Amino acid sequence: MKLKRDAVTGIVGLVWSLIWFILIQTQTKMPPKLLEPGPRLLPYVALVIVAGSSLALLIKGLRDWKNDPKPDKPYFPKGGILKVTKSYLLLVATAIGMAIFGFLITAPIAMFAFIYDLKGNSQVKPVNAVLISVLVTAGLYAMFVFGFQVKLPAGIIFG
Repeated sequence: MKLKRDAVTGIVGLVWSLIWFILIQTQTKMPPKLLEPGPRLLPYVALVIVAGSSLALLIKGLRDWKNDPKPDKPYFPKGGILKVTKSYLLLVATAIGMAIFGFLITAPIAMFAFIYDLKGNSQVKPVNAVLISVLVTAGLYAMFVFGFQVKLPAGIIFG
C-alpha cells in the first residue's frame, strides 16, 4: 500500500507532535508561585495546531487514496532536497547568529534571506524585502518584549 503524500505528511506531523509533547513535559520547568499559565502554554497551543493540521492531512490523504490508489509524484521535485537542505542550514545559521549578534541584528537579516529563499519563481524587489524584514522584526520585538515580557537574545557581542 503506497500512501498519498498528504497521509505521509500527516503521520510525520503527528509523530513529531507526540515527540515534542514528551519533550515539553520533561524539559519545561514551571517557576514556583506562578499564577498565569506560564512558559508551558505557548508550546501546547502550537502542538494542538500542528497535531490538528496533521490529523486533517492524514484524513484527507486516506480519503484521496481510497478514491484513487495510484501513487503520487515523487515527494521532492528535482532539486527539492537541495532546497530543503539550504533552508535548514539557513535556520541553523540564524540560531548561531542569534547567539552571537542577538535578535535585533540577526532577525532582519534572516528575514531577508528567508524571503529570497522562499520566493521561488516570484519576483521580489529588494526594497520591499528590506521593508518587510524590518517591519516583521519590529512587530516580533514588540510582541515578545512588551506583550509577553520575554527578553530576546542580546548575543555574546552585545550582551
